[in-house]
Amino acid sequence: MGLPGAKKEVVIVIGTIDPVIHLDPAVAYEFMSCEVCYNIFDTLVKIDPKTGKIVPCLAEKWEISPDGKVWTFYLRKGVKFHDGRELTAEDVKYSIWNRAIVAKTEPSWMIADLVEKIEVADKYTVKFYLKAPYAMFLPVLAFTVCAPVSSEAAKSLGEKFDMQPVGTGPFKVVKFVPDQYLILEKFKDYWGEKPKVDKIIIKFYKDAAALKIALEKREVDIAFRHIEIEDLIDLAKNPNYKIIKGDPPFIRYLVINTKHIPDKTIRQAIAYAIDKDTIVNEIFKGYAKKLYSLITPSLAEYYKPVFKKYDLDRSEEIAKAKELMAKAGYSETKKFKVTLWYTPSHYGSREAYVADAIKKALEETGVFEVEVKYAEWGTYRKQTVEGLYDMSLYGWYPDYMDPDDYIFPFLHSTQTKWLGCFYSNSKMDKLIEKAKTLLDPAERKKVYDEIQDILAEDCPIIPLWVPVYEYVVVYWKDVEGVNLTPEGIMWFNQLYKPPS
Repeated sequence: MGLPGAKKEVVIVIGTIDPVIHLDPAVAYEFMSCEVCYNIFDTLVKIDPKTGKIVPCLAEKWEISPDGKVWTFYLRKGVKFHDGRELTAEDVKYSIWNRAIVAKTEPSWMIADLVEKIEVADKYTVKFYLKAPYAMFLPVLAFTVCAPVSSEAAKSLGEKFDMQPVGTGPFKVVKFVPDQYLILEKFKDYWGEKPKVDKIIIKFYKDAAALKIALEKREVDIAFRHIEIEDLIDLAKNPNYKIIKGDPPFIRYLVINTKHIPDKTIRQAIAYAIDKDTIVNEIFKGYAKKLYSLITPSLAEYYKPVFKKYDLDRSEEIAKAKELMAKAGYSETKKFKVTLWYTPSHYGSREAYVADAIKKALEETGVFEVEVKYAEWGTYRKQTVEGLYDMSLYGWYPDYMDPDDYIFPFLHSTQTKWLGCFYSNSKMDKLIEKAKTLLDPAERKKVYDEIQDILAEDCPIIPLWVPVYEYVVVYWKDVEGVNLTPEGIMWFNQLYKPPS
């Protein structure tokens, strides 16, 4: 029995089927691990959830040298770590240089590829010397791998730091039992917007069905990643719940092996033949959106819907596909035989339906003969790189919110092997390299417009859909402050429950 007048502890419970593997930002690379890291650490800069623009965070301001290669960041003074220490430039250098770049942790490549060295100018000033004037430097700095940690805690805890992290964020870790629960407590000395609740508890469930039951029993206040689409439709009818759909930066696409299908006329015919309406409306019940480029629509200033020209009335799509295949020498009596591969569980339970829909759409033209095959994720990745597949279904969640991360890994000739695409176009390579170093957004846009035009002409990869179902949050109506950033991150210090 509580004392008269004692303040009741405010707790919000979040349920998910996504595991948290790491709490150390130097090694965290899975979505839910990064989700938690964003709430227990800060970065020098961050993406404004309302505008999508880069804004100050731990760094109050920054300066760029005339050649664009030296970036000087001025830290906020008086920022406290969870262990009471003040953040300094030495912590920033140690965290990013020693613990990520030098250690060569999994996510460190994105910052290591850009930075030549890091220098401490004084207690509150840190300088980054870049290998070239990279336009995507600030978006990379906003990713969790660049979050400063308490250097003293990291050195003293060693490997234990991954389970007992010490950051500057609005919440600190109280207890973590992997695959069961994680307890976060508000950090009272947080420099920024104070948390509105005392604790956040994250509970981990084995599957979507168990998560739905936990929501209905009020074991959790918020269900975040993932509830099945049919269950979302059912829950949407219940007035006890609110549902928000994010605009995820996650993209889904079809990879074509350009060694197996070198004729772009055939690849264009495939782009016409695919029935995106069936995928979006029938398979995903409207919890997906058509995608018309590899650059996410979340980066609206760079997104150019170049594949929209392939999305016509169904009869026109079929006619266009047949016309192009006739030019390539194929007909209903001489069909083009192709194999389509998918992996059955990595991207969710509907992947087989997507593969079947693509097969039916191509064969509806009368000029394709499609064999569908599948492999489990490990084999799928190995055989993809070995170039064994004609076509394969893949998805991409960005490492950093910049068009470069949606273009360079897919279309630059030095990178395309990892997807089994083997696309090579010297003009494309030069444009991609140029776009990396342009600091003027208007000039970058012109180059990315041209890149996307070439993509739609060559069709080595065909954009398919944006999986809205990945970023759906269901929560009880008495919970407020639930929002998702452009990257799909939920900020816990925005969550609250109005007094009853």
